[in-house]
Amino acid sequence: MILGIAMFLVFLLLLAIGFPVSFAMMLSTLVALFMGGYVLDVLPLQLMEGIKGYTLLAIPLFILAGNLMNTAGITQRIFDFSNSLIGHIRGGLAQVNIFASVIFSGISGTAVGDQAGLGAIEMKAMVEKGYQKPFSAALTLASSVIGAIIPPSVPFIVYSYLAEVSVEKLFIAGVIPGLMIAVALSMYVYVGVTRGVISAPPPKSFSVKSLSETFKNGFFALMAPVVILGGMLGGVVTPTEAGAIAVVYALFCAVIYREFKWETLKEGFMASVGSTAQIMFLIGVGTALGWVISAEQLPYLLSDSLLTLTENKYLMLLIINILLLFLGSIMEGIPIKLIMLPVLLPIIDSLGIDRIHFGVVMSYNLLLGMITPPVGIGLYVMSRVGKLSFESIVRRIIPFYIPLIITLIIITYFPQLSLWLPSLLK
Repeated sequence: MILGIAMFLVFLLLLAIGFPVSFAMMLSTLVALFMGGYVLDVLPLQLMEGIKGYTLLAIPLFILAGNLMNTAGITQRIFDFSNSLIGHIRGGLAQVNIFASVIFSGISGTAVGDQAGLGAIEMKAMVEKGYQKPFSAALTLASSVIGAIIPPSVPFIVYSYLAEVSVEKLFIAGVIPGLMIAVALSMYVYVGVTRGVISAPPPKSFSVKSLSETFKNGFFALMAPVVILGGMLGGVVTPTEAGAIAVVYALFCAVIYREFKWETLKEGFMASVGSTAQIMFLIGVGTALGWVISAEQLPYLLSDSLLTLTENKYLMLLIINILLLFLGSIMEGIPIKLIMLPVLLPIIDSLGIDRIHFGVVMSYNLLLGMITPPVGIGLYVMSRVGKLSFESIVRRIIPFYIPLIITLIIITYFPQLSLWLPSLLK
């Protein structure tokens, strides 16, 4: 336990003086190995061990597919079709913003991909129609959470690898919760506009001609989620193979829409390499950290300590959710999973909580951290995309926590919402 406390204190100290999370994890692991008398060769061995899983190949593929689709004319066509389909509903483009995120979530696999891709398009259109810019940014940020819950999902891939559960079942488990998040946000916007809490211009009138034209122009873009998810849900391809198909399909769309440019292709690959390297390094370092934690029996000591508080699984889920919400506001999601899963898995197993269900709860919880100050990376992304101050976005994102937290509570305490579709795979 003393070694664990020392490692944790070193980690916090390094974060406090400005070290990146990955380097803070690595150096604190080195300190723990040295203090515990372990062979230092464990670190490079575990680094390699942590990133050699076949499932993890899906991460760079889906990241690359999302980046390519952002430059292949797909995001604009998805937005145009969504606008033609539901732009006449009260809330207009605010509702379109949410619906477009649902469609794009079947492509990107990350919330940041939604923010960077659809975000600029949605904000530009909303501001031009009279929506306030900070509100547009906040709504885009809130709806981007859907992008990493409805499959494919990079956070789900990381969780499935660490928790040793089926990534296919976890993907399918995210469908209903993802749609629930969209419905909750849509209802919040509808009620807010109706009561005058949210100022919105009058919605445009519905046009069958416009719907037909945008569907025709965006047919291949709209088929992207069908192609990517259809193979996985039908059992034809694995998530990793679906990632490869997504990349090929993105290139196909770029050619069809005459958006294929070597410069944008290069930018897409470079951005994907950077994101993949960061994630893989974190997973490798986290594996080494987890090895030390397991060797010192810390997960069992900590889980026993938590179980002394309560053995009621509903109360334990509440405690875990509060803990994760706090951690998510000061750290990124992947490091939290790497550090906390070895501690939390024995607890949920002993209380009979399904690992698939917990994967949805934990991933969604940590995605909320992405839009929560002070560290929330999504806030900084939208600040850069929208050219807004960090504080102005924070002020407008706060009301959206109401539907998002309510949805988290429902997903947490009604596990069948996550487990019903995966059960059909049997």
